[in-house]
Amino acid sequence: MVRITMILLCLLLAGAAAGRYQAEVSVRETRREIQELDRTKADELSQIQLLRAEIAYLENPDRLAKIAAKVTDLEPLSGGQMMTADQFVVAFGDGAAESGQLAGGDVILHALAMADMKTVE
Repeated sequence: MVRITMILLCLLLAGAAAGRYQAEVSVRETRREIQELDRTKADELSQIQLLRAEIAYLENPDRLAKIAAKVTDLEPLSGGQMMTADQFVVAFGDGAAESGQLAGGDVILHALAMADMKTVE
């Protein structure tokens, strides 16, 4: 009877040792995975920081102004390029202008009537 008890206790001890070893291996693997994820996270955060700096550079108004000046020949409007309200109605109106004189409200109504009032979908 003592031998059977001793054998059972030895088996129980061996099972406990194997369980502890398995748990320790599992903890080591999990720690390695956490370290790898931390490294990956740090790399991704560094990449995000780099991309944000790149966006800030690309959206810099001074840089965009230099590119626009190089690529286009746009200049501020001069007084000669602008139309008065009466000239606008005569040029684009429906012929309602009488001798170039319109009431202020009529000019606005004509401009609104000629504007494209489609809604954006």
